[in-house]
Amino acid sequence: MTAIRDDGSGTGRPVLSTNILLITLIFSGLGFGIGAEALEGSGAAFAFVIAGWVLGLCLHAFGHALVEVRSGLSAGGSLTLDPLRAPDPAATMLLPVVFTILAGLGFPGGASPGDAAEGLSRGRRSAVAAAGPAASLGFLMVLVLLYTLASPDSEVLRAVLAVSVLFQGTALVLGLMPVPGLDGYGILRPWLPGDWSWTDRMARHASLVLLGLFLLSGAFSRPLFRASLRLTASLGIDLSDVIAGYRLIRLW
Repeated sequence: MTAIRDDGSGTGRPVLSTNILLITLIFSGLGFGIGAEALEGSGAAFAFVIAGWVLGLCLHAFGHALVEVRSGLSAGGSLTLDPLRAPDPAATMLLPVVFTILAGLGFPGGASPGDAAEGLSRGRRSAVAAAGPAASLGFLMVLVLLYTLASPDSEVLRAVLAVSVLFQGTALVLGLMPVPGLDGYGILRPWLPGDWSWTDRMARHASLVLLGLFLLSGAFSRPLFRASLRLTASLGIDLSDVIAGYRLIRLW
């Protein structure tokens, strides 16, 4: 996604919502339970990974919103990190979760740029688009740190953390592609000559196009998956843990 719209209720100050605190509690509680071997099975592993995925999406939206506010625009609901108050919740929260479950790879959120952002300088508009991936990268590094700190004997915890890193890495690689509706294009768009307003109309359907490419074209999904695996391995994640985690969360 490339920008945050004002919902008329923001004050410009980050305030944590009850929903994000609940998601964080679920993520932390499941992680502790899995690490302590008090929780077992695919159900707990799946819930942990999805809770972490939603948390990452909220942080991604927060990154966009924070830079918009620092650029002089009004605050939107994403400053609360509440998934229900994100801009276009279906595109930025619901569809990425559904597509991630269906395809087994991390899908970034997608939303068209807000009209207010058009009044910013080109550098500011690029910064707004880049802020989301930057926040995702920060969360990715937190997951890597948790994986590193996890005991080698906590095989299930390391497995679910490893696949969480893979999902975040896939979303980061995919989100930075120069495709209308994704952040990579949002970073480049202010610097492109001529009228590119038609790409804003294409952006509305970017998520559906990407899902179709994933489900129907191995020529698209395989290179992306390999790139994500290389990124994951370069961060010190054991690929055997990725495979174990991936098998564990597949409920069908």
